[in-house]
Amino acid sequence: MKQNSCNIYTSSLCQTQRKKKSESIILKRDNELYITFCEEDSFETFESDLSKITGSSFFYSIKKKFSATFISVVSVIVLMFGFISASIYEDLFKKIIFELPFPWEFSDTVSLIFVIVFFIGLVMMPSLLDGEGDEFKNILSSWFNKDVKKLKRLKLAFSLFDKKTPINLYNFDVVNNEHWVFNLLLKVLILRFNTINLYIRNDQIQSFEKKLNTLGALNIEVFKAKEISSTCDIEFLLSNKEQKLYSLMQLSSSKLLKSKDKKTFISFELFEYCGKNFFEEEKNSKHQLISGFQNFINRSFDDFKFIAQEKSQQIYFTSNSKFKDLQEEEKRLAYYLRNHIEECVSYFNNPISLLILYYYVKDIVLDEKRTILILEKFILTVEKQQQYELIDDFWFDIAGEMFDSSSIETFETTTNSFYRKLSIKSLNKLIFLFERNGYFEQAVLLAKYLYEINPNKYSVSICSLHERMGQFEKAYESLPSNLNLGKNKKPSEIEVRYFQRKAWIIVSQRKDTLKQEGLEALSSLKELIFSHNEDNEPLWLWHYYNIKANYAEWNEDYSASIKNYKKCLSIPALGAFEYGATFVNIAIAYRFKYLTSNTQKLDIINKSIKLGNLGVYLKQTVGDRDEMPVVLHNQALNLLCKILNSNNSKDSNEKLCKEIINITDDAISILDKTSSIKRLGMLLIENYIAKSILEKETSELKQRLEKHINLLDENEIKQLLELYKKFIISDKISNLEFLDKL
Repeated sequence: MKQNSCNIYTSSLCQTQRKKKSESIILKRDNELYITFCEEDSFETFESDLSKITGSSFFYSIKKKFSATFISVVSVIVLMFGFISASIYEDLFKKIIFELPFPWEFSDTVSLIFVIVFFIGLVMMPSLLDGEGDEFKNILSSWFNKDVKKLKRLKLAFSLFDKKTPINLYNFDVVNNEHWVFNLLLKVLILRFNTINLYIRNDQIQSFEKKLNTLGALNIEVFKAKEISSTCDIEFLLSNKEQKLYSLMQLSSSKLLKSKDKKTFISFELFEYCGKNFFEEEKNSKHQLISGFQNFINRSFDDFKFIAQEKSQQIYFTSNSKFKDLQEEEKRLAYYLRNHIEECVSYFNNPISLLILYYYVKDIVLDEKRTILILEKFILTVEKQQQYELIDDFWFDIAGEMFDSSSIETFETTTNSFYRKLSIKSLNKLIFLFERNGYFEQAVLLAKYLYEINPNKYSVSICSLHERMGQFEKAYESLPSNLNLGKNKKPSEIEVRYFQRKAWIIVSQRKDTLKQEGLEALSSLKELIFSHNEDNEPLWLWHYYNIKANYAEWNEDYSASIKNYKKCLSIPALGAFEYGATFVNIAIAYRFKYLTSNTQKLDIINKSIKLGNLGVYLKQTVGDRDEMPVVLHNQALNLLCKILNSNNSKDSNEKLCKEIINITDDAISILDKTSSIKRLGMLLIENYIAKSILEKETSELKQRLEKHINLLDENEIKQLLELYKKFIISDKISNLEFLDKL
């Protein structure tokens, strides 16, 4: 008799009574049977667990033993009956043919009956074998088919339970239709018991209804369980494919951020991207697992309770998830992602995805521009998706707090800051995001950093931010008395470059006859870049203030020169090339200020040397071989000016001289390799002075300087002689006749 009802329950796998893979497959509790199947469970294991439930009753043992020997006994009897019937038929047939007439005896009657029965049996045998429910056919089938034997053993075992016993089946959808779970176990249970409760995955409902119909199930109903608040651990129920996807989901999470007080978010974009590209077996079939991904995601929400969603695109692991040790896989994935950063950045639109991508590659990317690319897309998507709290949760762990751009002393410590490398567009978005998160002071510092790009625009932004903080006086003071409203359109690049080049060439030569023309070019440049209301290009501003500082230096107004160089350093979104050049130049300005002051203060020349070192470092980072000799020459000159001070100790001067020799040797080597003579005369005299103070061999150096002296231009020979005479006067070096004659 078939069961009265077959109930399908979804989102209820957590209710399983089996808690570990090592536990029994079948359990009996409260007069109900609970069967939980795992992909690796075998029929033999199930039968062994079933035997423990059925116990060792005498009736069951006899039936089991009888069923095991019944087939052999019946088979032998059938064969013996066939042999006997054939022998009797042969004897009776001989008598009829060869001995007629013969006396009919009782034994002949019995023989005839055997022959008739045998004949009828042969005639009816096909019908008997094909007849429905024929036991003999089943006996013969079981003799040759192991599955039939298993089926009979299962029927026998479950016959010991009452038909009204509710049967609860968990995880039966983890295998295919050809598995013994369907062909044997489920078939027996449906035929035997009145109530079958199946606990399966949500996406398997329709396919399971078809399977149950083919097995003869009646009254199929589907129930979706309500949310269960209690925790559960059912990872052991996952199939091998699901285990693989579960590991990939963990790899696609923010777990590698190691933030104990934050939720572990998941990136489905990274999950699917890596699944289609990272696994070796999927590389040639990129769309093969897409449906599998989506099914596993749905199961992780509803069936496994691994993940939950709090906000749009913010999915996180629940306490039901148990993280694996996947360090080797993380390393492999990190190097794979490093090679596909640009592709990932264009593909990902969830800030969580970009956040995870950044942490995977941040320590193994050589070109920092690729890291900045990730962060800029992260900022863009945070604003676009309005997930503002991610800035509060993660941004400052990545970039730290914004620095005070007005303080030149902090430049050395902030030179590698992400704020100096992000685009102006991204920095503008950060101001907005800082404001949304209540980081008003950070937003003010950013606005001040961008101020030079567009004073009108950012003064209003600074005013608004102070007002938000309740600082009304500061808000009022931050507004200019009048807006500098330009009437012109933003100039073209060629217009700006024309006046830049003209003003720069004149100030570089320091020709007094062209000085006024240079100042007029500088004035025209100022009018061009400040006569419009749009954002100025950072490089335009840098060139303007750098040229202006050089004209102030030409006028020996070194304080004004330093002020304009500081303006150069306050301009955002420039590179190490521009900032490096500025530090070299400001170091020169401090050197001149030291030399021209009435009381030469060591703190001024020390500042010159410190800033010069930073300029050398920044120039070296960009591999600037063209200007490097000039940069090194100026730093050597800074050090030599300190040596001129008579208050230095002997050890201090020796240390300075060794440094001068090293940097001038490097500069001369570069010039020799590039076949250039730019500032070679100054480098030779600087190298000679340092070696003379240390009493080193200088004969070859003297000969080279003497040969080269005729190649110097007027400005360089003037500067060389001035330096040489200062050290002659201080009695630190001996005379050079060919220089004394000049």
